[in-house]
Amino acid sequence: MSKIEIKFSKHKPVVIEVMENETGRRFNQVLHRNIVNNDQVWRDPLKYTKEYFQTLCNEVATQLGWNWIKKEYSIEQTTMMHKKIEQTLEKSESFRNIPGHLQNLIHEAHFCIHQMQYSKQDRSPFIQIEWFNDDHEPMPEDTIFTTDISFGDVILQNPYVGHPPIQCYQQNDFSDIERTCQFHDIIKPGVKIQTNEDNNKDSWNYDKYKSWWMTNCADYVGKVGWENIERYTGWPKVGTVIDLDNLHRVIYEKEIELIGIKNYDQVQPEV
Repeated sequence: MSKIEIKFSKHKPVVIEVMENETGRRFNQVLHRNIVNNDQVWRDPLKYTKEYFQTLCNEVATQLGWNWIKKEYSIEQTTMMHKKIEQTLEKSESFRNIPGHLQNLIHEAHFCIHQMQYSKQDRSPFIQIEWFNDDHEPMPEDTIFTTDISFGDVILQNPYVGHPPIQCYQQNDFSDIERTCQFHDIIKPGVKIQTNEDNNKDSWNYDKYKSWWMTNCADYVGKVGWENIERYTGWPKVGTVIDLDNLHRVIYEKEIELIGIKNYDQVQPEV
């Protein structure tokens, strides 16, 4: 049984049980290759407040000349901001043409936009540790894309600056759909833990979802095929946190520090 152990300050480690399939095996492979480099990026979710977002918007306006200084930041406004990032970057190798000194600013703004869109007042929607490089594994056929994600579930890191089909639907975002919609077809190094318990299970309706695509994106559906949109609908689940009570304590901590991360195979006892 493969496990991932993430150690934060003030708490016992968060332990993840990785799914026993080809997706889990490849996920562990790419993760192990990058853990040994010790160059992971961890962002304390509580840093990404509305005040910090305003600071980032001011810097983006100064450094990039984008009109991001607003009186308020609604879901519609932040969606447009995300669209600006998408339009600036390439669909693959997104940051290849962005000067190095601006890449972190865009990464910070990108991450903060998602925090603004999905966070609750007292908690973050996810814990995320990632590596910024081109290392990856192909996505195997047994990857489970699910619309039913619960607290403590671990999903694969989105490899692209763009949204998977389900997120396009959730945000009613169909403008420039060929650039925005991204099929999650590779496994990048990163650990993303769902910490939002309000996953709106009852709001999912397959017929409404398909109707939305056929009504708003008929040309795109005809180009890529409905079977591909359906194949990549949902979130690619790869594991689950074992001790959910411990995870609760971690996410409610006012200030935490990442100490380290490792993955390992647990030897099963003989019976």
